[in-house]
Amino acid sequence: MPERHHHHHHHHHWRERSNYAHNAGAPGPGPNLHRLRRLPAKGKIAGVCAGLAEYFGWNVKWTRVFAILLTVFFFPLPIFIYFAAAIFIKPADGHEKPYADKEEEKFWRTFSTRPKVTFSELKHRFRALDMRIADLETAVTSDEFGLRKAFRDLERGT
Repeated sequence: MPERHHHHHHHHHWRERSNYAHNAGAPGPGPNLHRLRRLPAKGKIAGVCAGLAEYFGWNVKWTRVFAILLTVFFFPLPIFIYFAAAIFIKPADGHEKPYADKEEEKFWRTFSTRPKVTFSELKHRFRALDMRIADLETAVTSDEFGLRKAFRDLERGT
């Protein structure tokens, strides 16, 4: 009877900071570059409004106007919320990679802000691809396909 070796190599690294538990909230290896960040370089105070506008695809001027109106009508609560956001939302570090094109940016922005819409769109795309593959399978497995291939081979002299 062969001797079984059971290695527990995945258990002795549990204290390392590079393991999964320590990086659970960090962006993964996936291609989604869309993150909520403060943009101090584009902001007036701490870049919270600029970051929100960038994340949701809003006009930054109107985002600021809305924040000012909220402050006027609900003073002082929006000020506390703003400063809490300035503390807890990480600033952009300038190393963010740009999107490959507008289509990619639109996809990831929608994916991050409205995942159900993205899921529905992907579901329809895959359904359409599945139908095209089914049509191809039907054509390839039909007798007519085999006959046409045989005639082409005869014409080529193969």
